[in-house]
Amino acid sequence: MSQAEIKTVVKRINVVRQRQLRMASLAIALLAVGAIYFLGYQNGFDDRVPLVLDEAGLKARISKLETRLSVESETLNRLREELASKESRVGELERELVFYRDIMSSSEDVSSVKVREPDISWRPESRELEYRAVVQRLAPGTQSYMGELKVELIDAEGRALGAVYSSTPEHKIAFKYFQRISGIIAVPEGFEATELRFAIKLSKPRKRSYEQRFSWREVYADGA
Repeated sequence: MSQAEIKTVVKRINVVRQRQLRMASLAIALLAVGAIYFLGYQNGFDDRVPLVLDEAGLKARISKLETRLSVESETLNRLREELASKESRVGELERELVFYRDIMSSSEDVSSVKVREPDISWRPESRELEYRAVVQRLAPGTQSYMGELKVELIDAEGRALGAVYSSTPEHKIAFKYFQRISGIIAVPEGFEATELRFAIKLSKPRKRSYEQRFSWREVYADGA
């Protein structure tokens, strides 16, 4: 290439002007970012739950919630107790139903009676035996039953403990369907009972005598 074809281009650069343009661009960018942040913060602020600064009010609210929880717990416990009580009552009614069916379904002699398995409680500290039993009819009808019932402790040799040790030596019985009896027998040291005897003497509707014995050792084991 010849020297005549070479051209020199000289371009003037304004350094100050370029620096001002960069600074302006940077300022515009910072303003845009600030505007976007402010708008987002304002929108979020509108949706936030206000902070409760009232400490006394907050404590009162917590106290109310704790009280409500306590009341609900007490109510739940009371309902559980009532349910357990009702279940127990249902069980008692079912046993009574069986008891009455036993009375009404029998077809034995009109004067037949019996003593149901007694409930025995033994108090080893005072050596006292408490019994609770039911004497009932075994025949259908509406006739009444009257007489006497004696409860005695019997030892292995067949000897009965004296009546002076019993709170109720004899029970007067007068019933149409059944009668509950109970009493306490003080067992002296050295007396080894083997049976609890129930002796019944009816005077109505007919004169009859009945006797039932329940093993003392077996009842003692249940009551201990």
